[in-house]
Amino acid sequence: MHSIRKFVLRPLAVVLLLALMAASCDQRGPDPTDSSVNAAMGPFTVGTVTVPPSAGFGGGTIFYPTGTTGPFAVISVSPGFTETAGNLDWGNKLASNGFVTIVINTSNTFENPATRSTEQRQALTYAINQSNTSGSPIAGLVDPNRKGVAGHSMGGGATLLSEQADPSILAGAPWAPWNTSTNFSNVAVPTLITACQNDSIAPVNQHASPMYNSIPASTHKSYISVAGQDHFCANAASGANGEVGRFVVAFFKKFLDTDTRYDPWVCGAKRPSVDSNLNEVRSTCPF
Repeated sequence: MHSIRKFVLRPLAVVLLLALMAASCDQRGPDPTDSSVNAAMGPFTVGTVTVPPSAGFGGGTIFYPTGTTGPFAVISVSPGFTETAGNLDWGNKLASNGFVTIVINTSNTFENPATRSTEQRQALTYAINQSNTSGSPIAGLVDPNRKGVAGHSMGGGATLLSEQADPSILAGAPWAPWNTSTNFSNVAVPTLITACQNDSIAPVNQHASPMYNSIPASTHKSYISVAGQDHFCANAASGANGEVGRFVVAFFKKFLDTDTRYDPWVCGAKRPSVDSNLNEVRSTCPF
């Protein structure tokens, strides 16, 4: 009798465990392959919504997945000094991989990173509110509990500041970050920093590298440096022959969707490594 109970209960326990694991992650789309993660676009088509300047920052564009059901994690992307949303070619890449992405304009293109951080976080709130608004093109598409941030230059500095300011943010990706302080010892948010080896605007040894080093070793963090490129090496997901987009998407998939299918590209066999595109790689892997 006991042996029969064990035979029944053990498979049941396995089923319950698998169900719990499935509930804790948001797997969207087909299983990733080298080909799919390297592609310019993910598996989903993309819709866009223009955001007016009256939104509380400088407006911008929301990119969202279509042909599938939500809700999705939301990512707010901030441009750098004198840049606009049009300088960042990331919306389609992120949205086609299953993220509602708001690429913002700042209220003033000369804003400092602290103000950019405030507006970056206001943009997350805006997207969440739009998701809660009947009749909005993104009604019901945003999961308010899965928030990410990204940005270039001062927008990258803003990304790190946002991570410190809002612990409910689950992941961040600063690109060639610039900030007056390089101390981010309070960042506990998983962070992937992309540096540009020949950056003369935010020199790596003065910005990206010490910023990464200041983040505690207890924080899940990674660092990639694009070989031979200038300050704008990560303004597009196609940077470093697509390696920037590949690893950023995988990082967000892991930490916003808890999609373990992308683990190989984060800390596994396909993780970033020094090659013809990347001159330096660091991380606190395994995680």
